[in-house]
Order: sequence, then structure tokens, then C-alpha cells
Amino acid sequence: MSNHDRHGSSYRPSQFTSLYVANLDPQVSDEALIQIFSGFGKIIRSVRAKDFRGESRGFAFIEFESSDSAEQAVEHMNGSLIGQKVLYVESTPKVDDGEYI
Repeated sequence: MSNHDRHGSSYRPSQFTSLYVANLDPQVSDEALIQIFSGFGKIIRSVRAKDFRGESRGFAFIEFESSDSAEQAVEHMNGSLIGQKVLYVESTPKVDDGEYI
């Protein structure tokens, strides 16, 4: 059964504008991460998870202005080597006020 059959004609996975980015190299700065992903479109928000010491937990959420930008970023960045690690990038529901909905 296709996505069209299960969800109707208006459903498209690319409607998401937020991305989950995992396996981040701790040496890659927040600024570098934003610079890399901004090549796909305007970034509304970027949240990098940090532990109680302020060190990277190895994942982040990036929200784009458009779903097309998010889709392009997933297509081009998932599996990319950034720093010393290969990124895992997927679409995720929107992050709202620091909570995942």
C-alpha cells in the first residue's frame, strides 16, 4: 500500500520543515552546522542538544522556512561526512517552543 493509499492525496512526507540531524561530530560548531545547512534554504531555528556541561550530545534539530529546503537537505546531507562522522538526517515534526510536537 502506498502513502497515497494510506493517507489520501494531500499527504506528502516532504511537508515537514524540521530535520533531525544525528551523529554530529562534537568538533563541528553550531555556526558551521548552520552554514552547511543554510545552503539549502532559510533556516528559522537550529537547536543543538547539549549535556549539563554544555557539550554536544551529538544531535540537533534544524527548522527550515520551506518544506522544499528541508527535503533537499535530507536528500543531500543524509550520509554525508562532516568532520569525522557520517551524518544521519531525516524529516521530523516541527519543534515548537523547545518541545517536540
